[in-house]
Amino acid sequence: MKHKLGAMLLALPVTAGGMALLPERLSASANSAPAYWSGTDGSGVVAVYDGGSCPVEVRSETLTFRIPDLPLDGEGYRSDVTAEYVLFNPTQEDVSLTLFFPVGFRPDYYDSNANGGVQFPGAEAFAVTVASQNVQREADISFRYTYSGSRSFDFGDAGVLAALPSDEYLETAFYRRDMRVTGYTYRLKAPSEGDYYTFCFMYDCNPLKTRVICASGVTGTTPDGRGIAYAYLRAGEEREVSFYAVGQQPELSDIRTKLCVGRGSTAETVENFSQAKASESSLRFEDFVENARSAFVSEYGGVSRMDWYNAVVSMLADGESGMLFLDEGRPLLDYLMLWCEYSLDIPARGTLVNAVTAPLYPGIEGPRPDYTYEYLLSPALYWADFGDITIRVETPYHLSGSSLSFTQEDGGYVFTKDSLPMCDLSFTISKSAGTAMIYDPYDVVSPPFVTALILLGVVIFIAAAVIAAVLLVQRRSRRQLTEQLSRGRAQVGRLPGGGHDRNEP
Repeated sequence: MKHKLGAMLLALPVTAGGMALLPERLSASANSAPAYWSGTDGSGVVAVYDGGSCPVEVRSETLTFRIPDLPLDGEGYRSDVTAEYVLFNPTQEDVSLTLFFPVGFRPDYYDSNANGGVQFPGAEAFAVTVASQNVQREADISFRYTYSGSRSFDFGDAGVLAALPSDEYLETAFYRRDMRVTGYTYRLKAPSEGDYYTFCFMYDCNPLKTRVICASGVTGTTPDGRGIAYAYLRAGEEREVSFYAVGQQPELSDIRTKLCVGRGSTAETVENFSQAKASESSLRFEDFVENARSAFVSEYGGVSRMDWYNAVVSMLADGESGMLFLDEGRPLLDYLMLWCEYSLDIPARGTLVNAVTAPLYPGIEGPRPDYTYEYLLSPALYWADFGDITIRVETPYHLSGSSLSFTQEDGGYVFTKDSLPMCDLSFTISKSAGTAMIYDPYDVVSPPFVTALILLGVVIFIAAAVIAAVLLVQRRSRRQLTEQLSRGRAQVGRLPGGGHDRNEP
């Protein structure tokens, strides 16, 4: 198995808004347009090296954002980003790398505006070139798929290496390719009265050895500890419903079924409903998953047998139900993240230039929208070494904010540094000039940042002075009270003027 070691080129494609493509993010504004459109999440190009720690060095990197236009601003859109890297192999042996960069998910404004006539770039907009000894060629690229339950590029606790497409079939603590799957199919007809009915499939099993998957997407346990799966029917509906037991198989004679009024197993049970005797079918788990693979082919190609299998297993291991891949609409397709894959061969003591280009899909926010682009720089720390970096934003628009300190130049803005910045890049573009809040807490201490520190120091000093004054007053009060009590005790039983106690002899 290849060691997926962290040789990461800088992030492609650009992420925006920091959130996934969740429809909940869309809220209506006064003009009925969304107040926020999320962009495309993404992160670093990752090199898979078979042979230990990746020895390749990045001598320099030039990152160029070309933003001549903005999304939703016309019928065409062509903004993109190119990351160009000078790679050096310091070893005495040739090095072969397999590289991935995340295409991610389409932004949530893609389909609605493409259907309205806006031309967005597609697969043809992605390009990878390799130049060595003054000879440049285009690298062969292919597109791969992985499951992402949040519809975003989120590394999670396992990190980016675990998120990459795999060239091996995934195995988990439960799911294996050679497991037995038994299907139980019933022919049902719901009564014509009412609205909905629930068909319950109940069985005894060891949950560590048996999982039941169904297209309804609902499974659980009964109050007496039996496993239960559901299928929903509308009133008067007649159809077949299927349940699939993976692993240790329950006996057909041990399976109970019933039909309930409404949605749920605790409602009134329907007596004498129409149910044909169950038929059984048996096959391997790998074949069971393959039978559900979608024939859908996009401009990026179809989903391979291995990528589909691994996505289904990841989805099931994530706690999702079989609805995502068994339903006729194949909702799982909406949770498949797209990757671009290519290979590089770097000769011993050799240098080559690798350039990767991808379209830009920023987040869009506000009635006079700001366009936010985010780009992860930190993954580049995993290369054997990293030299200088130049970042250019070529645009006629205004850079209204950034995490790095850009300098304005003809045709845009530039940032240079002789080492990798210690923060990720986030910048905002607007059509009109605004007050920029540009700072890099690791490289340049900006005036706003200095002002904030001064104000914080003044507040802390005043608070300390107040506390000291309060403590001093309290200390003096306690001392005065102590002296008064001492004098009082000394004068107990004494006559005024220093006379003797009347009990003295």
